[in-house]
Amino acid sequence: MIYQQKGVMIRQTNYSESSRIITILTEEGRQVPLMVRGFNKTNSPFIVLRQGIKEFLFTYSRFKGMGTLNEVDEVLSFKKVNGDFDIYSHASYVLELIIKALEEDVLQESFYRLLIRSLTLLEEGSQPAGVVAFCAIKMLPYYGGEMNVTECAICGSKDYKEFHNYSFKYHSVICAGCMDDETGERSVPISNRVLYLAGFLKHVAVGNVDSISITEENARKLLKFTELIYDEYTGVYFKSRKLLQSY
Repeated sequence: MIYQQKGVMIRQTNYSESSRIITILTEEGRQVPLMVRGFNKTNSPFIVLRQGIKEFLFTYSRFKGMGTLNEVDEVLSFKKVNGDFDIYSHASYVLELIIKALEEDVLQESFYRLLIRSLTLLEEGSQPAGVVAFCAIKMLPYYGGEMNVTECAICGSKDYKEFHNYSFKYHSVICAGCMDDETGERSVPISNRVLYLAGFLKHVAVGNVDSISITEENARKLLKFTELIYDEYTGVYFKSRKLLQSY
């Protein structure tokens, strides 16, 4: 059968001197392996696949198992993302957050929508670290983690202005009034602004996020806090995170 679907290439591996096998994540959240004949040739009609992270319209034939790519057309080129090393590095982090949580034969349409929204935010000038944090917060439940930043674990207060610490003992925020030597065990200081942002991004619908307009300092603090949560609850290693930390 012939299929035509929007998608993003998420993996590739050499098959022969001239061909590669790629895997695309389709708009319905399906992983589809495709043979791309002539991929490595200089005059390949699929050369656009080598030009960064983009959304394409893929036309391919497939019956069972691996399909064969017939045509590919750009839908969203993300020129700014692919033309700036720093932004591209953050986009790679976003892509890795999505890819590592994918499961075979499980449709994850929400993953695709989150990926395209995150890439669009980067393209339109949102703070890169803030976009990665947004994606990481939305993906956290799929890694078995949880982030509780809306009420104090001790007294139940929801006044975020009083939140200054996150407790890995209580797995939640602790307000200033409840903080002492005992409750503060295994807690880390986090600004209430960062905790507020984390809570907002956790609960807001993906489609309602038009921009992440925060300072670079707050964006980096938000991402660092989110990574602390991942370290504590998931143990997942991200190569892209190490790359960002290296420069």
